[in-house]
Amino acid sequence: MMERDKDAIAIIPAYNEAGTIHHVASRTLYYVEQVVVVDDGSTDQTVSSLRELPVTVLRHAKNLGKAAALRRGMQYAVAQGAGAIITLDGDGQHDPAAIPALLALHRLDPRAIVVAARRRHRHTIPRLRVLAQRIADFWISLAAGCTVEDSQSGFRLYPISAWTAAGWPCDSSSGFVFESEILIEAGRSGIPIRSVPISAIYGRHLRQSHFQSGRDIAAITRMVAGKILTEWREALRRFRRRQRAIGRARPSPDATRPRQTPRRKPRILFVAEAVTLAHVARAVALARSLDPDHYEVHLACDRRYHHLFESVPAVMHPIRTISGQQFQDRLRRGDPLYRNEELHRYVEDDLRLFAQLRPDAVVGDFRLSLSVSARVAAVPYLTVTNAHWSPFAHQHFVVPELAITDRFGPRVGQALFTVMRPFVFAQQGYALNQVRRDYGLPALAYSLPHQFTDADVTLYADVPELVPTFHRPRHHHYLGPVLWSPDSVPRWWDSLHDSGRMAYVTLGTSGRADLLPLILDALEQLGLEALVSTAGRSIPGRLPPGTRVAQYLPGQAAAARADLVICNGGSATVYQALAAGKPVLGIPNNLDQYLMMDYVRRSGAGDYLRAGTVSRAAVTTLCEGLLGKPAFRDRANRLQRAIDQHGTARAFEDHLKSVLEAGKSDQALFTIRRPKGAAFDSVPGDRSPSNQASRR
Repeated sequence: MMERDKDAIAIIPAYNEAGTIHHVASRTLYYVEQVVVVDDGSTDQTVSSLRELPVTVLRHAKNLGKAAALRRGMQYAVAQGAGAIITLDGDGQHDPAAIPALLALHRLDPRAIVVAARRRHRHTIPRLRVLAQRIADFWISLAAGCTVEDSQSGFRLYPISAWTAAGWPCDSSSGFVFESEILIEAGRSGIPIRSVPISAIYGRHLRQSHFQSGRDIAAITRMVAGKILTEWREALRRFRRRQRAIGRARPSPDATRPRQTPRRKPRILFVAEAVTLAHVARAVALARSLDPDHYEVHLACDRRYHHLFESVPAVMHPIRTISGQQFQDRLRRGDPLYRNEELHRYVEDDLRLFAQLRPDAVVGDFRLSLSVSARVAAVPYLTVTNAHWSPFAHQHFVVPELAITDRFGPRVGQALFTVMRPFVFAQQGYALNQVRRDYGLPALAYSLPHQFTDADVTLYADVPELVPTFHRPRHHHYLGPVLWSPDSVPRWWDSLHDSGRMAYVTLGTSGRADLLPLILDALEQLGLEALVSTAGRSIPGRLPPGTRVAQYLPGQAAAARADLVICNGGSATVYQALAAGKPVLGIPNNLDQYLMMDYVRRSGAGDYLRAGTVSRAAVTTLCEGLLGKPAFRDRANRLQRAIDQHGTARAFEDHLKSVLEAGKSDQALFTIRRPKGAAFDSVPGDRSPSNQASRR
């Protein structure tokens, strides 16, 4: 069971909710320790249904209305010393599972009122209700002076500090007017109003709502109109007083003196998506490159690869990631890589982590949810990706191993893939754009290159000599290859000799492991010894003489000892080979690997075979060509010199410092949209260069 919040008190007003109140209260207790149910004169079994639960019940002798119930519950929470008040309805329309998201945003911005806005599954809301809500939102936003999302949602978090400081004179005669007036007074008092998206829950199992569109909208409109007129009169009076006072006031000497604030080390959070080892390894390598005397480093990733990193100068945080097999299966079927609900959970996990750590910058590696969460939390966001996914690269999209290649072969499959690819990419991008809209952010282009590279600063873990880009925006930079090897080596490593030709073989965590015996047979036929890294997968039953196997090997050193590197075509091993000046034989399986190997083929430093059609004879022939033709080694040596000239660690720290300095001075290396007291879509709207570039 997750740890329950001890600081917030949940208030649930209830009037004849016997059918739902036990379920709502018991689920709310899963997230907060204190739950208060205010029974507003119910005539059914509402109170008796709560007897088995450790909740506080406050009772009205007769029905006084939702506003009176809320006010009494809030007064009780203030008297109990609560740090925050969470309000939700007792009829089941508000899912208590959203409480952690409210609390996460509250920790990020303790002054803000947080509204749970019904932006997901809006098609379930009756059309008349939607229209009434939009009318109310318009008027309340106008009166509050800021955008208010779903002003009629009673599922909210109120910080006690804001509640007690403002002393709002709100009308308690009508529940919906009362809740609307709170938002208006908060906005006028400069208290931020923010929102998190939740699902709209409507159905026949729920009782008829107490909200009466005509009557309550009319009451809200009268209240709002009165406040707007009053505000306009006060604004006119303030303007006249200000005009009379111009020139009188002079700043005191202390007012212009800069404040001295204690300095602390910048807190950098790395977040890696552990669907493959490569994404985690790059984050670890970059985290290690930062001096712990100058930076406070944190690393969040799934636990599945923690055992490989014995000495990471970072605080480790577990964070959920879908399984690698699930990810590979979706790639194989051409399904969307992430479901809408998965990305929503990712965003919620990100926000909880941001609330806990309050990082000065976040560095992501294939954590697509950061495109939402970092913008919502106004945290500067750097992403590490590959240039072959850039919208500004000239890619050749080779059809990967899919059902169409199995059925029709690569040639026909390529023709079909070329036609289908824009639609497939659009389908892949739908889930992320839906989540962005739920959080009030504009959609990115429906294109994987735009979505994979969206960030305030985009860093290519490549060299332009291998993967060039054209007309890229100023926030896209080449970082250089991020090389990494595990901390341990097998016991036989030091006994290796340098005589004889040798190949380094690894198919990684995402290659076709079933092809390893075929590759080893081909190497045996050529008289080549083999250094094999299984990346934690099973070892073949028969090993040819001269074959050394371990789960993980120091890849850079293995590539340096070898004459040839055979891999799945992923960028991590490709750059290990090229950094050692060795030609590459790739056997790619997914689109990312095909993109990388297509650039290797164009450079002349290697070649590839399709995983779906590879044979022992084909491996033998290509190995002979790569080893026998000096041109392959010459091109690999040329790229080795280019890689040597890129100081990846220095370049990364330079970009990080620029981001931190821009964040301090609010200057425009990129645009950080800091919320100014409105809902998330008043962030307002993610005008980062990456999004503007996607629209261009």
